[in-house]
Amino acid sequence: MMDWASILIKYGVQISDEIQFDIVCPFHHDNTPSLSINVERGEWHCHAGCGGGKLEYFISKFSGKPWKEIETNETWEIDFSDFEDKPSVEEEDSDSIIDYGDNLVDIPSNHWIFKRGFTKSILDKWDCKVNSYNDLVIPIKTKEGTTSGWITRRIQATPKYMYSKGLKKSKLLYGINHLQSVGTLYIVEGALDAMWMDYHGYPTVAILGARISKAQVSLIRSLYPSEVVLCLDNDEAGQRGIDRATLDMEGLFMLSYINIPDIYKDLQEIPNKELLKKVIKNKALWRGSI
Repeated sequence: MMDWASILIKYGVQISDEIQFDIVCPFHHDNTPSLSINVERGEWHCHAGCGGGKLEYFISKFSGKPWKEIETNETWEIDFSDFEDKPSVEEEDSDSIIDYGDNLVDIPSNHWIFKRGFTKSILDKWDCKVNSYNDLVIPIKTKEGTTSGWITRRIQATPKYMYSKGLKKSKLLYGINHLQSVGTLYIVEGALDAMWMDYHGYPTVAILGARISKAQVSLIRSLYPSEVVLCLDNDEAGQRGIDRATLDMEGLFMLSYINIPDIYKDLQEIPNKELLKKVIKNKALWRGSI
């Protein structure tokens, strides 16, 4: 059993002697305690929208250290398998921030998103807007084209991505409304990655996180791809996502994966069309579990 109370104290978190308690959230300007911690379940949740999930992620985010480094350098008697394969709230479904209503406007010509290589025609295709904070707001649609909610990509706030209230990310595939049946289907984490790949001619959907769900696998099957190429982020979470996804989809499709160069976090950071093409061409075939 993980002694979460001792670990939190070690990293300077003020706790109480109760199993569940509230603290001032360290991830946003917080005048009243809005972050709940349960040391028995090893979980946290910020009610203001900063995220939630397992305490391993909270401690990593709070300390600025990768959990693998913390795990390696500490000597706690911990069974990490207890939560290794369980999705956090952040990786699974989020129900944060606001419902937008009519508070959205067209993207101004000087918006920061254009500095990342996007054009007005790309953003118009995906029905993107901005809110009063100049954040990019991206609608998420079902396969039939019905809007299920919105993603907000913030430029100067943590976390960078927020989702509209009640949105069930694990039951959606961003970009599926633009596809029918496909030969090769590319799987990315984020909406901007999917938009970028689509712009360069690669049929792509985003799983909106690093972990794929059974519902998303079913949606992928509805497109009848002959090959699925995993293009998840170049970080530890992305690698775990590839490992998990190959287990969930093995035997259903021919599976490949992309090795993104170390200097890039994701495919959207690759600005050069020819370099992107080269990276994708060098995909590796998944050989199956041993």
